[in-house]
Amino acid sequence: MYAVAWFGVLGPLEVTAAGRPVPVLGRSQRELLGALLLRANALVQVDFLVEDLWPDQPPPTARRQIQNTVGRLRRTLTGGGVPSETLETRPGGYLLRASRDELDLLSFHWHVEEGRRLAGAGRGAEAAARLRAGLALWRGTPLADLDGHFAVARARRLQEDRLAVLEECLALDLRLGRHHEVVGELAALVEEHPLREQPRALLMTALHRTGRTAEALEEYRRARTAFVAELGLEPGPELRELERSILTGTLDPPPEPSEPPAAAPPARRRPRQLPPDIADFTGRQELIGWLEELLADAGDSTAVVVAAIAGPAGVGKTALAVHVAHRLSGTFRDGQLYVDLGGGQARPAEPAEVLARFLRALGAHGSQIPKTLEERTEEYRSAVAGRRMLVVLDNAVDEAQVRPLVPGAPGCSVLVTSRSHLAGLPGARLVELSVLDSAQAVELLARIVSGDRVTPEPEAARELARLCGHLPLALRIAGARLVTRPDWPLSELAGRLTDERRRLDELAYSDLEVRAGLSVSLGRLSARARRLFGLLGHLYAPEFAAWVCAALLDTTAAGAAALIDELTDAQLLQPSGTGRGRYRLHDLVRLFARETGADDPGPALARAMGGWLALAGRAHIAVSGGDYATLHGGAPRWTSGLPDLPDDPLAWYDSERLNLIMAVDQAAAAGLDELCWDLVSSTYTLFLTRGHNDDWEETLKAALACTRRAGNARGTATMLMGLGLLGAYRHDYAEAAVVLEESVRTFRQIGEQQGLVYALGVAAHVDGMIGRYDEAVAFHEEALEAHRASGDLGAEVLLLRSLGQLLVEIGRLERARPHLERALVAGRGGDRRVHAEVLYWLGQLHLGAGEVDQAESDFKEMLAIAEDLADPREEAEARYGLGLVRLHTGALGAASGLFRQAMELNRPLGEPLTDGRIRTALALVHHRRREFRQAIGYLTEAIRIFDAIDTPLWQARSYRALGDVHAARGDRPAADAARARARDLFTRVGSPEATEV
Repeated sequence: MYAVAWFGVLGPLEVTAAGRPVPVLGRSQRELLGALLLRANALVQVDFLVEDLWPDQPPPTARRQIQNTVGRLRRTLTGGGVPSETLETRPGGYLLRASRDELDLLSFHWHVEEGRRLAGAGRGAEAAARLRAGLALWRGTPLADLDGHFAVARARRLQEDRLAVLEECLALDLRLGRHHEVVGELAALVEEHPLREQPRALLMTALHRTGRTAEALEEYRRARTAFVAELGLEPGPELRELERSILTGTLDPPPEPSEPPAAAPPARRRPRQLPPDIADFTGRQELIGWLEELLADAGDSTAVVVAAIAGPAGVGKTALAVHVAHRLSGTFRDGQLYVDLGGGQARPAEPAEVLARFLRALGAHGSQIPKTLEERTEEYRSAVAGRRMLVVLDNAVDEAQVRPLVPGAPGCSVLVTSRSHLAGLPGARLVELSVLDSAQAVELLARIVSGDRVTPEPEAARELARLCGHLPLALRIAGARLVTRPDWPLSELAGRLTDERRRLDELAYSDLEVRAGLSVSLGRLSARARRLFGLLGHLYAPEFAAWVCAALLDTTAAGAAALIDELTDAQLLQPSGTGRGRYRLHDLVRLFARETGADDPGPALARAMGGWLALAGRAHIAVSGGDYATLHGGAPRWTSGLPDLPDDPLAWYDSERLNLIMAVDQAAAAGLDELCWDLVSSTYTLFLTRGHNDDWEETLKAALACTRRAGNARGTATMLMGLGLLGAYRHDYAEAAVVLEESVRTFRQIGEQQGLVYALGVAAHVDGMIGRYDEAVAFHEEALEAHRASGDLGAEVLLLRSLGQLLVEIGRLERARPHLERALVAGRGGDRRVHAEVLYWLGQLHLGAGEVDQAESDFKEMLAIAEDLADPREEAEARYGLGLVRLHTGALGAASGLFRQAMELNRPLGEPLTDGRIRTALALVHHRRREFRQAIGYLTEAIRIFDAIDTPLWQARSYRALGDVHAARGDRPAADAARARARDLFTRVGSPEATEV
């Protein structure tokens, strides 16, 4: 666990972690860190850094030097205890994250803004104290020890800011009657800045109010002399008017001296997020008592208390949970957190999003909220540790959704509701909530309608409760209808409910009321706004950008904007709250909108999905550097009203990920097979880059089913190839081989040459990974010939890299060399991620050939690319490769450190092959240190991993290493057994390493 870091720029550059200094050595690292800190929380383009560090004539290698410096700086910071996510590599530049609790400059700005807010609210004493707190952060000239162009210019501006704030603070002190206290400080400020009028005016005022009027007038004469001598100007009108007021005795009298109240310690946030309690809650008394006793015992428990209420929809789970939580509000003095997890919706809440909301409710600011689910879980559990809090998790989907939201320390209790039995939730006490009994159902009806109407009709009341199934939701709807029809006897509604064909319509009162209210709003819309509203009801996307509305109507962005405003004003369309220019329909409004769309929405929806297809294709090209190894369909793309893709295509993808999945689902449901499979084909790079393999699989299978139904052979073969590629990434080679066989066969049957060679390339890679090396080499060479003939350079580079990898893996280094060298030259300027992979396998080739210096250069260049792309997968491989170089040269400490860094980078990615290789390498380190127990532990786990993903070559290498360890510790039988297993596996895959065992 990293300690909290602190950065100081309001003086010489300073970095500490856990209270200990973190030395940042070397001019380049310090200049770079200073430039990033002065632009904290903003993306700093590499070009700006080049201009900053070399303002006159940057060297040709400037960008590379900055990449290298960033790498060294990151190692310096993390080595000193600064969290690794503090410094991020983004496309085109770098971003240093810091909160106001971590950077003195941000803290200074916050104190100033808060002070000005307090001053505007008439709280002068508090405002002055806040400004003083900000000024106290200054330790001298900002970044006084740096001479970078940007640092020097920014330091001057910051000094001006500090002077302005100091003058503001001193003026506040005078208004508070503190003229005696500030005279000396003002005199020193005037001495330091004799040509600034504001300090001089404040000093004259303070001197006059302390009875030193003659000195005040003397200050004016000194100011005039200095201004005329230095500037050739008279003092300004404010200073002249002040002198006149002092001379005539008309200066406002001083206020009564005041002292600021003692600052109260900041209060901890105590969230109170519960929905309102239900006044007519009925029944469940025994269960309420049991839940109260269970949850209230959290203070005496050694673990977090968890209670889970299960039951069908409408049974009253939420009502019960909220009622109990309100009754316990006094017990849980530090607050109650509440969230609807959306278990009954198509897209339930993500735990990471819920944790961000909880952290904000507990006082965290946006920059303090970590990015990953694991880190947010840790931060959340730290935030609630030691508190008495109740967490209500309503409408949960399953245990996986709930687990990250459970606090880690005793003192808190959790109350969960779900339609599922959460039996897999550790330590949870489960209760099944059923419908009310007859008496309780009648009692609830009486509370809603009134006992005066229910008591005279006991039989009708019981019959009505029975027809409602004793379900609380249905009883509430029935009761609401009776309340609005006081002339109806209960038997009237009971008679209406007797007809089973109409019963649900009769119990839809709440929906009917909503429909009636919405109809009024709809009637006030223009015809085009009504059409847009009806089309939006058919859209699967839960929220959408404004361009979607333009696509639905095939109009311009300006034309759609007016209609969006019309719908928003009518409260039929809501801003989503997730970003500017994004909107959503409430669920009930969406149902109503769908009813209003009388005409065929198909063409309009196809345009919207064509817009997502166009944007996804642009993002794919921006991320990949080109449209490499990708097949497309013939569906039209809608582009006439599309906005430009943002500078960060992955940020766009993050905001649109769910919509892209929904667009695939909707295209499949509508039978738009060409659009459906092309959309998947255009998004796989985005899914892959972010590691969203489950989303990729979902869209592939939806599109595959759609193309099969439509008889679309080309689309079917492409989606099968995608499933094969996904299987390869997941190391599920057996399944990948099956779908790739069908893909290759289908491409051959329809004469699709480009698709065939793509599929052959993937199949070749899979064959290589499962040990069918001769078949893999043959597939590669066939595919390469076809690619060269087609002129698809991007796909050729991929195949050259894959064939080179395969040949390096089986020890045929000289045969691999021309392929990898050709890929290196041909791939420059293309997909940088593929280029990094080429460098990795060249590094492995050079290392295997004893060319250690060249191998180190390859891995370092790969690392620079990986850091620049912020790609943890490639960075893990690069650090693993550098670790092998260090292991080769005998630098065991450095090798171990690099392997462990690679393992940490790979941990959240869950790449088993990488994990197994790193463990095998760490075992070699321990073997050389004669730490045999640790070496055997790592190798045993590596063998288990390689066996699970069926990679015989790496199984063999791990067994060979295990045999060497056993031999070194003197266990000859174990060594012989491990080596025999290694020899068999090497022989099975045809590796020359069999002769080395």
